[in-house]
Amino acid sequence: MSDAAEIGPQVGLLLRLAHQRASRTFRDALVPLGIDGRLFGVLSALGRLGPSTQARLITELDADKSAMLRTVDDLEQRGLVERQSVPEDRRARIIALTANGQQCLAAAERTAKQTSATLFASMDPAQLVTLRDTLAHFVAEGRES
Repeated sequence: MSDAAEIGPQVGLLLRLAHQRASRTFRDALVPLGIDGRLFGVLSALGRLGPSTQARLITELDADKSAMLRTVDDLEQRGLVERQSVPEDRRARIIALTANGQQCLAAAERTAKQTSATLFASMDPAQLVTLRDTLAHFVAEGRES
């Protein structure tokens, strides 16, 4: 068996290629909804967390502050989120899904499930669980350091 120094670059390349394939497929699937993966990520986080500050979204998604501002602006312009005042802090704003945002998120989640089913059709459930668990471990380890 090869050591990590030999296998690592192979895994890195495979991760990049897998990401490109999944991103391209998901991007194409989201076109009819008028959103992209970046917007879906924030909609999904808001669906999971409920109304949140921009700071919480930045932390949750490990995002750049200026990129998050642009993303929330894009979502607001599309009528998918709204900024709400925080009574205790006049400077802070809560980002919340609108009714249109909730509908878009529901459609995008259905699209994500369909896309995942297509992408992983050749893998059996045990392989998918192993892949998920391995990637979750890898990601968690990176967040701890």
